[in-house]
Amino acid sequence: MNDCSLYGTTPQSIVTPGDIDAVAATLRQATTERLGVVPWGKGTRQHLGNPPNRYDLALCLSHLDHIVEYNPADLVVTVEAGMTLDSFQQILVAHEQWLPWDPPQGSQSSIGSLLATAASGPLCLGFGTPRDWILGMRVVLGDGRLVKSGAKVVKNVAGYDTHKLHLGALGTLGVIVEATFKVTPLAPCSTTLLLAFNTIQEALAAAGQLRVAPLSPASLIVLNNIMTIQIAALHNRQIDNPDLFVVAVRFIGVQAAVGRQVREAVQRATEAGMYCMELSDEHDHLIWQSLVDNTARSPDGTLVLRIGVKPRYIGHVAACLEQIARQYETSCAYALYAGVGLACVLWRFPADVAPSVVSSALTALRAAIATAVGKAPADAYVVVEDAPPNIRSHLDIWGPAPETMRLMQQLKAQWDPAGVLNPGRYLL
Repeated sequence: MNDCSLYGTTPQSIVTPGDIDAVAATLRQATTERLGVVPWGKGTRQHLGNPPNRYDLALCLSHLDHIVEYNPADLVVTVEAGMTLDSFQQILVAHEQWLPWDPPQGSQSSIGSLLATAASGPLCLGFGTPRDWILGMRVVLGDGRLVKSGAKVVKNVAGYDTHKLHLGALGTLGVIVEATFKVTPLAPCSTTLLLAFNTIQEALAAAGQLRVAPLSPASLIVLNNIMTIQIAALHNRQIDNPDLFVVAVRFIGVQAAVGRQVREAVQRATEAGMYCMELSDEHDHLIWQSLVDNTARSPDGTLVLRIGVKPRYIGHVAACLEQIARQYETSCAYALYAGVGLACVLWRFPADVAPSVVSSALTALRAAIATAVGKAPADAYVVVEDAPPNIRSHLDIWGPAPETMRLMQQLKAQWDPAGVLNPGRYLL
């Protein structure tokens, strides 16, 4: 384990509890002493959010990395939050099962951190987000209370699943210590097609056609030309035409069904005069892993953004990105999750850019997107996921507060009355 430094700050102490009761005891003590606590998994998601207002204690959950209960016949498994997603998937694969979840840096990240940051990847189109697969949680609240929500069986239950409030709350409402998932039989076949276009409009139109029945893709991403070049470079490939926009579509399921969908997609591409390439199984996995990991962290001088709108407005997001990038004479690489309404963006500014310029560009982008979708700013979010240290402190990381902010504040007061959990990290 490293020194748990965060935004240049090292905590006074690092505690690594051996079990859930020890987590609860640590938080009770922190509440009594009014210590600022940062829950810590593997450290891969700690760049998200604002710097905490207080950082006295790092609560490392690395020892909570065991399977609690797993009966493969039931397709339900309970796991401690400190286990990495990769280790979890390996256990499931041994029983020919899997959890269809492919978040950025998922192989190295702990399950708790991925849930706390609501991380998801391209599979969310066909399989949904973790919200759709989680059945229950055990969470230690800020004052040390251990609470349980949900059930260990797949059924409909009355009332609100309070564990889902912790998804994306960045550990400000409680520390996730255990999660119960439903899982699914391992998909035997996965095939990806790449289609190339001269304009983003053509690429978006094709993405729409690739979702028309009988096609049902598991993942469907539109890459602008800059993102295409970056992904190709990761695999030591050079693109002959650097102006191409690419649509990557992935079909997952039994071999016969996947084969039918691939043939249908290729036929549509051929009839429309599109260039189409089918990837081998090896490259099928690599392209998607490269895609999500490439948009996870900030390379030198790059702003990493996550933009969400209703799916029908994803084309407007692309237009706004191009417009603001031209206005500020910057380059912008982006991946659009067609059918989901999500955009992952790498926005590169000159190394000597003034922080005020970046802040102004971000404000302009938020305003342009809000205007384009015809909604209030809070209805179309633009979140800064990573930024150079000299710029981050000058930026509004979250933008306008969501409509649920008042509810979250009320829950924060009840569940973490001393405000010890990640104070100031989110909007709480």
